[in-house]
Amino acid sequence: MLTSLTQIQISGLVALVVSTPFLIKSVRNLYLTSASKHWTKVSGTIKETSGFGLKNRLLYEYTVNRNTYKSHKICFTNSNSAKNQSASVFEKKYAQNQIVDVYYKPRNPKIAVLEPGRKDGLLLAIIILSILFVFGCLAVFDPGFFLQLFGSYFQII
Repeated sequence: MLTSLTQIQISGLVALVVSTPFLIKSVRNLYLTSASKHWTKVSGTIKETSGFGLKNRLLYEYTVNRNTYKSHKICFTNSNSAKNQSASVFEKKYAQNQIVDVYYKPRNPKIAVLEPGRKDGLLLAIIILSILFVFGCLAVFDPGFFLQLFGSYFQII
């Protein structure tokens, strides 16, 4: 079956295979980001901060209905920008044994964040991945139309 596909269709298939899981994750993260603004707030404690520099690590603990949970999630993003903040910003914001507000999902208290509503590039990621997804669909399912749209561009390259 793959041998009967054109080079454009194979490229489109690769674009679909690569973009689809990231697009799904990005849309899920955007949904959770929006929802987290309305989640229940409890007090939690920073248990661990380490690796100041390229990879900041954070672990916090919080209690809901006498159950103690641990999490490292600062916010819902596709990138590690929240973890990879500059060391000085990270150190000023979070310190070991610091009491923090934790926002947890009422139906699933295991899911929690420290900074609800923070998007950190999610919208841009969704736009770029959506474009890649649409181009992939066009290339796979209607390569003639795809070539009509982008044929002149490919001739330049």
